[in-house]
Amino acid sequence: MDASDDYVLGRGAAESVRLDAQHLLWRLHQGYLLHPSISVTRDMRIAEVGTGTASSPIQSSFMATTISDRQFPHHDLLPENVTLGLLNSLEDTPSELHDQYDVVHLRMWASNLRSRNVNMLIQNIEKMLKPGGFIQWEEADLMHQVVKTDAATTFEANINELPSFMKFANPLFALSWVHDLPKSFELQGFEVKHAEHKVFQPSQVQLCTNTYLLALKEIIAGIKSTSSQVPGLNIGSHEEALAQLLENHTRVVYNWGPLSLLAQTRRV
Repeated sequence: MDASDDYVLGRGAAESVRLDAQHLLWRLHQGYLLHPSISVTRDMRIAEVGTGTASSPIQSSFMATTISDRQFPHHDLLPENVTLGLLNSLEDTPSELHDQYDVVHLRMWASNLRSRNVNMLIQNIEKMLKPGGFIQWEEADLMHQVVKTDAATTFEANINELPSFMKFANPLFALSWVHDLPKSFELQGFEVKHAEHKVFQPSQVQLCTNTYLLALKEIIAGIKSTSSQVPGLNIGSHEEALAQLLENHTRVVYNWGPLSLLAQTRRV
């Protein structure tokens, strides 16, 4: 694992199950793996950046990268077309990855990019694309959530006032870049082919609620592990409120907004 890795969520078995469930949620929401406007060929090359558990059934030459290999499956379980590797995408892209991929896919980076400026990441990823290649990105918009029940709305308001949590999830401070992602790609010279911001269908709401609450539990655990460094910080009440939400999860709606984007480089 890279020393610069400051991933705020967990990487154990339970956290990997939660992450795989989020991938299922996106598949149900979108109805596809690759956007239908991308022409699929047998010799195309696809890179997944920030892959986590590397659980993708894409049937092409496929390289999955992330900053830590702690959630990678055993190499004996990988299909022949899949290669896994370590990459810090916030640093300059290695020259051997330049101009190699027809599609680069990213998903759920909100916990890693706690800054409005995503230009560096977009620029680094573009270097990996072949001329005319695509970036497909699915993201959680925490600025536009659907939260129902008094207990859930109270928890949301209280947790956003927690200083340590604000560094991760305060939408005005850190996450406005998600909603502005299509504009960011246009400013970087990409042609935005598709940008969609919806809510989950009723059949998907519970899965989003369950995975989101579990992710919040991971975040609070991370804050709690460092709370001794913050004088006067009391995380216990937030932890107890979240435990109540998890216990009553079937009577709660706690969803982030799904944002889907497809952009094509104009580079020839």
